[in-house]
Amino acid sequence: LFFGCFTSIHGCKPAKAVVSSELPLGSGLGSSAAFCVALSAAILALSDSVTMEFSHQGWQVFGENELELVNKWAFEGEKIIHGKPSGIDNTVSTYGNMIKFKSGDLTRLKTNMPLKMLITNTKVGRNTKALVASVSERTLRHPTAMASVFTAVDSISSEVAAIIQSPVPDDLAITEKEEKLEELMEMNQGLLQCMGVSHASIETVLRTTLKYKLSSKLTGAGGGGCVLTLLPTLLSGTVVDKVIAELETCGFQCLLAGIGGN
Repeated sequence: LFFGCFTSIHGCKPAKAVVSSELPLGSGLGSSAAFCVALSAAILALSDSVTMEFSHQGWQVFGENELELVNKWAFEGEKIIHGKPSGIDNTVSTYGNMIKFKSGDLTRLKTNMPLKMLITNTKVGRNTKALVASVSERTLRHPTAMASVFTAVDSISSEVAAIIQSPVPDDLAITEKEEKLEELMEMNQGLLQCMGVSHASIETVLRTTLKYKLSSKLTGAGGGGCVLTLLPTLLSGTVVDKVIAELETCGFQCLLAGIGGN
């Protein structure tokens, strides 16, 4: 990947890439896309192929056109790694915030309510290709029922996009939106179970977080990997610490993340 990107960008100077990451690998969090974006941005900057600007915090940043170029090269890297990627992961890593993806079209969403999530890594490896094949086989066996499942998933995704983009006038509105998102997450997880992509480790996370009245759903391909848990704005840090402690007792790894930021 490095050699391909390096030799394809004109005028690049000799360099050594040193990579470090806090993202768990192979867990459905887009670590390969984050790597491709970081590497592409570094090579483009090194070769003077892009113009860097200074932000008000003093950081050097890419302009909109430069980000588009970074994303393009990162996508090429993802193709080398995955064959036929959707482009979602590298786009999120490049631009931040949230992305709506449908029928091959990517739409960047402007969120009005950044969310706090607990990411639980079950540390259970999964075979994405096998899971996709399993869902395809189930669809062939039950075409009408599975079509309804996919339609419901599409409706949930559209509703989530509408919620996070709508204005948030006060704290009460935030709480109401978070409650709706919790319900949608639970419905989505139920539909994913219908597809057959859950796993015993995922169900353990769901039961554990439910004890604290928190809503969770799998992320990525399922079959293991990671689980997302929405942490409401008014949730106390004490409760969060208890949830994390109990999940870690099960052998899981927990990460706190802000979703929908820049």
